[in-house]
Amino acid sequence: MDQLIIGTAGHVDHGKTVLIKALTGVDTDRLQEEKERGISIDLGFAPFRLPGGRLAGIVDVPGHERFIHNMLAGAAGMDLVMLVVDASEGVMPQTREHLDILGILGVQKGIVVITKIDLVEEEWRELVGEEIKDELKGTFLENSPIVSVSALKGEGIEELKTLIDHLTEVLEPRNTSGPLRLPVDRSFVISGFGTVVTGTLIQGSVRVGSTVAVVPPGVEARVRNIQVHDADFDEAVAGSRVALNLSGLERDEVVRGSVISTPGYYHQTDLLDVMIELLPRSSRHLKNLDPVHFFLGTARCVAKLLLLDRDELRPGEKALVQCRLDRPLVAERGDPFVIRSYSPMTTIGGGRVLDPYPARHRRFRPEVIERLEELKQAPTAGGDSAFVRRKLEELLAADTLKLAKETRLDQTNVEKIMEELSERDIVRRLGGSYLVTKVLEEYEAKIQSELEKYHKKYPLAPGISRAQLKGLLPAAFSQRDYDALLENLQRREKVNMKSDLVTLHSFEPQPSAGDQKILEAIVTAYHTAYMQPPSIKEALERADASPARKDEFYNYLQSVGMLVKVSEELYFYKDAYEEAQNLLKRHFTENDKLTLAEFRDKSGSSRKYAQALLEHFDQVKLTRRVEDYRIAFKLKT
Repeated sequence: MDQLIIGTAGHVDHGKTVLIKALTGVDTDRLQEEKERGISIDLGFAPFRLPGGRLAGIVDVPGHERFIHNMLAGAAGMDLVMLVVDASEGVMPQTREHLDILGILGVQKGIVVITKIDLVEEEWRELVGEEIKDELKGTFLENSPIVSVSALKGEGIEELKTLIDHLTEVLEPRNTSGPLRLPVDRSFVISGFGTVVTGTLIQGSVRVGSTVAVVPPGVEARVRNIQVHDADFDEAVAGSRVALNLSGLERDEVVRGSVISTPGYYHQTDLLDVMIELLPRSSRHLKNLDPVHFFLGTARCVAKLLLLDRDELRPGEKALVQCRLDRPLVAERGDPFVIRSYSPMTTIGGGRVLDPYPARHRRFRPEVIERLEELKQAPTAGGDSAFVRRKLEELLAADTLKLAKETRLDQTNVEKIMEELSERDIVRRLGGSYLVTKVLEEYEAKIQSELEKYHKKYPLAPGISRAQLKGLLPAAFSQRDYDALLENLQRREKVNMKSDLVTLHSFEPQPSAGDQKILEAIVTAYHTAYMQPPSIKEALERADASPARKDEFYNYLQSVGMLVKVSEELYFYKDAYEEAQNLLKRHFTENDKLTLAEFRDKSGSSRKYAQALLEHFDQVKLTRRVEDYRIAFKLKT
């Protein structure tokens, strides 16, 4: 890693700020109140050039229990932590609380630094070391190195620098190719420059001139300038402590807890599905809908905890929970968080986000608990696979690009997941999209069932319109995916499609004996009238047919070629229509023009029907009207 973040932790007045100054030469107490009181209140930052040449950023967090919320904001994105313990005092309450917080947040590497060794005897120092080892048992720091230093005298400082350099050589690299994610821990205005935000860039990269989203509130801004440890850069990548000068943004639009991100990727949420664990040393039980202080990244809010699988959560226990937040924040699957009791505030536990955009749940629902049990698996154990599958169910249909955007997983990873799920027939491909197999089969069954019912109710109808059939499916199901669904059913010989109509593959209109008699009577009415056909109402009355079945009878007669539709209210017997076409052909072999009166006389019809036929022939491009006559457009052969 070219850059990394080193954090501090420990009880108030145990020497964190003085230690950082000894390592870097920078006093991280920037506030006047901090200098007057001699304690850190807010976050402090200092650049640190390691012996091997790499640049690190050190985050100085306050140790006083009143400023734990500031400590939590600084703990986001640490690669390595220095747990600082005063040699004269040993392990203290905030030492333990900070240690709990770091464990909850998933910090993996650390060094224990015993400070102020110049104030104690060697024997006392050894006792403090043994106390620390006992306190660290069962924590992520259990086997971590312990270094003793005197920041004022410089004793042990070079050894500590070398150790930090060595331990950070094997850290996992950050994801620099994913969408930008920068939790804001400070925002301020510089006269002549505008709004500046700072934070640890935990994913992706950002360039000068790029457009970024600020969520919340959900606005966009342009990056005017980038600084990494007070030096200007054209680009910053994950793992850096950065300051961004943003244009087009007011200071009050961005606060600690906002996230600077790639536009369109991250959205605000006030519901989270999570797995929570109460610390064994917690003195609190949690009951359903108890409020807690909730900390994620640099964001802070109050959450009511809906216990989904129990009535009470005791110290040392884990539970599936839906957090209902009093203000929206940005979260990602797998994000760690910390909870503190509502009053008085003490750290009581934390956990991981399972789903950042869930539906609102009710308690003790087996299907909800089963889904979350799947999601809580680690990625290598199928957790990401379950997450992608559940997201696909919500989207109904999606390609891998959309799934990657919705889940914020790498597209290559999503493609591998979809390939594996396809092999197990959990999902199926439909055109360019994927659907969960059970959802696809449900849609197919629904369409076939509707067609079956339609054919039974309207045995003469040539089919149901595609648009009407799509009404059975959710509105979010796209037209493209719907077309692919029908095409897939047709390839498998489940349905037939003809123009805009859909039928079951095996369907053929079959008139009953009674319907056959009515159909013959309707045809006879048109055959008899020939070039002066009856109205629809007249033909139905002559056939003693129900007007309610008009469309069914006429669509059938059209489909079998007995009648030809000329307008919404006018049909011709097939032979009469063919004769009218032949009249046109014969006329235009000898003439260039045709008037309405000429066509009326040649067809033996009235002006009303002759005009309707000619307007129809204009529409089907057999004729074209010019002033008060027609010319040949294209005659069918």
